[in-house]
Amino acid sequence: MENIILQTHGISVKYGNFLALDNISISLKNKHIYGFIGENGAGKTTLMKVLTGLLYPTSGTFSLFGKLEPSDILKMRRYIGSTIEAPALYSEYSAYRNLELQRILVGNPDKEICDKLLGIMGLFEFKDKKVSKFSMGMKQRLGIAMALVSKPKLLILDEPINGLDPKNISELRTLLKKLNEENDVTLFLSSHILNELYLLATDYYIIHKGKIIKSLTHDELDKKLSTTGQNLEEYFISVTGGDNNA
Repeated sequence: MENIILQTHGISVKYGNFLALDNISISLKNKHIYGFIGENGAGKTTLMKVLTGLLYPTSGTFSLFGKLEPSDILKMRRYIGSTIEAPALYSEYSAYRNLELQRILVGNPDKEICDKLLGIMGLFEFKDKKVSKFSMGMKQRLGIAMALVSKPKLLILDEPINGLDPKNISELRTLLKKLNEENDVTLFLSSHILNELYLLATDYYIIHKGKIIKSLTHDELDKKLSTTGQNLEEYFISVTGGDNNA
């Protein structure tokens, strides 16, 4: 059990008569990389908001780093880094100022981390540029840097490669793998690009209409593809019953 850093028990979210999440129970193990797959509106972002404290579930509970009490979970969230939907950035501040404010907010005493992260994300030469002048891809990279300021043990990224070109996607993949392997960071990632998740993930959860309908490891997925002769998209379509806008 000590290997499980996050576990949900019957998480549901209801908006009026609409059930956005339906009895979600998942477990995230330390140092694994989870690909979170589902069509638009399946509930991916909603679950990520619940896990990061941006949304309260209608019912259900979860534990975080072995803690069950809400007050303890609140404290443990300092070890989570995240970008949900779009990065939360101050557009009239520079990239460096955004990171510095985040560093102060999370209480990280390392005053050099902002420059380090800007360098890692390929943004150092733009450190003094206003975020309002950034491209979508640059904002995405800065948002990921913001998520890393707290040196998280769990990194939750909602569509992290949106707006990135192939070179940036490859560099981000290398960075995420390095964080996972060298810093023991567990990753929970959603993406519309199934092939990119395939190159990263050790495990997968597939969500459909608010329900987890499949969980499998990378090796199990390989066996499924080999047995059926399907590619990734074809397998996803077969599992979800025909929806193909993952």
